Amino acid sequence: MKQDPRRLGSDIGLSCLMKTFRYPRTNRMSIGLARVAWFADREDGAFAHQLLDDVRRLLASDLSGAELSALWLAGTVRDFDLELCGTEGRQWLTWIEEIAEYRITWNVGDAPAPADPPPARGLAEAVLGEIEAVAAELESATVGHSYAAVPGVVPVLRRVVAEVDPDLGFRLLMRVLKSFFMTVDPERIEAYYVLAGLLGLEEEVVDDGDFNVRRD
Repeated sequence: MKQDPRRLGSDIGLSCLMKTFRYPRTNRMSIGLARVAWFADREDGAFAHQLLDDVRRLLASDLSGAELSALWLAGTVRDFDLELCGTEGRQWLTWIEEIAEYRITWNVGDAPAPADPPPARGLAEAVLGEIEAVAAELESATVGHSYAAVPGVVPVLRRVVAEVDPDLGFRLLMRVLKSFFMTVDPERIEAYYVLAGLLGLEEEVVDDGDFNVRRD
């Protein structure tokens, strides 16, 4: 592995994979799996490491297949709809895990490392606070979307932060806000930058050009 898998100048892990499934829309499983393999291969396999870490954390959790589906569908605005593909979130993440682990083993001397310990619980409270700040609007946007409605997203995001990993929960929050093109105040963006720094994330996790920033 030639690059730090958390310093890639972009979003990382599962939240970054979700972005790559936006446009063109497809519901063919063969294309979906090929796209996962392409993503894991980026930067000589560097993108596979955080992806593997993320999906292993989620698969080790008590989140149901339906809850994991809700995360995926919200992060992609159903542009790769697991329900139409005849599968659910836990099975889909298992396939992603297999692909990411296989790609990592291509690099001689490179093996999947144990997952890093989750950040301090104090950061979980901070991320939960950011979810609560947009909860009502986010619930309305996801449940009431005209063609990509996804119920139950906010409760699942809370569970990811509290029970799985605040870092992953924060990145998934960023992705869902962008995917549903929610309007965000500049002050809130600045707060996201601060929190990203505390989580050890690059600014590109927040600012990748997809945010709909409120302009006065």
